[in-house]
Amino acid sequence: MTKFAPLINRLRNSIPVALFLAIGQFAFGGQEQVTVPSRPLTLKDCIALALNESPLLDASRLDVSSATEDARAARGQALPQINASGTYQLFSGSPVGKFAIINGAGIGIGGNSVSGAGVEIYSAQLAYPLFRDGSILGLNTGPAEAGKLARKRNLAWTSKMRREDVIARITDAFITTVSAENRSGYAAKRVKLLQQQVDITEEQQKQGLTLPIDLKLARSQFSGAQTLAKILRQQAVAGKIELTRALGFQSPDELHLSNSLPEPPEPPSAEKLLNPATLAEHPSLAIQKAVIDQARQDYRLERFRLYPSVTLNGTAIHIDDFGSSSAAVYAGSVTVDVPIFDSGAQMSTTRARLAKYQAERARLSSVADDVTFEIASIYRSIYVLSQNILSIQEEVAKSDRDLQVIGSQQQVGISPPLTVIEKELRLIAKRDELDGLEVRRLMLYAALQKAAGGSWKWIQ
Repeated sequence: MTKFAPLINRLRNSIPVALFLAIGQFAFGGQEQVTVPSRPLTLKDCIALALNESPLLDASRLDVSSATEDARAARGQALPQINASGTYQLFSGSPVGKFAIINGAGIGIGGNSVSGAGVEIYSAQLAYPLFRDGSILGLNTGPAEAGKLARKRNLAWTSKMRREDVIARITDAFITTVSAENRSGYAAKRVKLLQQQVDITEEQQKQGLTLPIDLKLARSQFSGAQTLAKILRQQAVAGKIELTRALGFQSPDELHLSNSLPEPPEPPSAEKLLNPATLAEHPSLAIQKAVIDQARQDYRLERFRLYPSVTLNGTAIHIDDFGSSSAAVYAGSVTVDVPIFDSGAQMSTTRARLAKYQAERARLSSVADDVTFEIASIYRSIYVLSQNILSIQEEVAKSDRDLQVIGSQQQVGISPPLTVIEKELRLIAKRDELDGLEVRRLMLYAALQKAAGGSWKWIQ
C-alpha cells in the first residue's frame, strides 16, 4: 500500500467522496480502508459520507431483512413439518405383559414383574396443513405470508424516506454551520463599530453634545451585538459537532468544511412533481399502499379463521428393548377443526379488520393531498423569500452607495463620525439579513426535495 500512497492521495483530492468510497470498498473487499479527502468537504461530500455512516439507514436495512425472514417463516408454517425424537426409558413394575404399555409411556417385557428394564423409543411426527388460514397445501400465498410481504414493502419504502431524512438533516446542518461561520465576520465587524460608537458617544457626552440616553442606547446595542456574536459562534460549534457525529469523525478538529454554499437551482416544474404518475411513485403513497395491502391481508386472515381447517397427521414409532424384542407402530389421521361457537368473538375481530382495511384505503387520498399541500406550500415560501431577497439586494446596494457618499464627505470633513458608523452598521445589517434569507431559501429547496420524496434533486 505504501507505494500507492501518492496515487491514492491525488485521487482522493480530485474525485467526489462518494466515488472514492465506492472505489475503496470494491478494491478492499467491501471494507472501507480509505480516508476522506484532505480538501474541505462540500455539501455533496457530506451527504455521501452521511449516507455511508448513518445508523438510521443501517437500522432501516435491518428492518427490511427482519421482515423478509418473517415472510419466510410465515411461508414455512403453511408447509409440512416433521419432528423426530428419541427416548430411553428405565422402568420396573408388576404385573406386566409382553409389550404392555405402562402409564402410557414405557413398554414392559413379558413376565409377572420387571425391575430395571430398559427400552429405547424412536418416533417421527408429520403435520401437514392441507387447508388453514387461506393456505391450500402451501401452494398459494396465504394471507399470513402476504401480510408479511406487504410489511416488507412498507419498510423498504420507509427506508427510502429515511434516506431523504438523512439528506435533509445533513443539508440543514451544513448550510447553517457554514452560514454561521461566514456571517461571524459581520458579527465581529458590528461589535467593533458599536464599540467605536460607544467611545465617540462618551466623548461627545463629556462635551455636552449628546444626552445620557444616547450613551445608554449605544451601550445596549453594543452588549446585544456581543451576545449575538457569541450565539453565532456557538451555533457554528454545535453544527460542527453534529456533522462530526453524522459523518463518523472522531473530533470536530478533523472536520474541514468548504465555506462555499451551493447556488440556488432553477425551480422544478410543479406539473412534473405533482402529476399522477410521479405521485404514484412517491414513497409516502407507496408506504400507504403497502399499509393498505397489509390491512387487507389481516382481514382475509381473520375471515379464513371462520372456516374449518384440515390437517394431515402421521406418526411412526419404533420400540426396542436392546434384545430380540421390538415393535413398530404407524398411524395416520386427517383432523378437521370446525369453529362452531365463540360468542361472536371471531366475527367481531373480522369486522374490525375489515373496517381497518377500509379506513386505510380512504386514507390514501389524504396522503396524496398532504404531499400536494406540502409541495405547494414550499413553492409559496420560496416565492416570498425570493421576492424579499430582491428587495434586500436593492437596499444593500443603496446602503453601500450611501456609505461611499458619507465616506467621501468625511474625508473632506463635512460628515460627523457617528454618521459614517451608522451607515456602515446599516450596510452590515442588510448584508447579514440578505445572507440569512438566501440560507433559508436553500433550506427550502432541500425541503422541496424531501417533500417530493427524492424524485427531484436540488443539488445536481
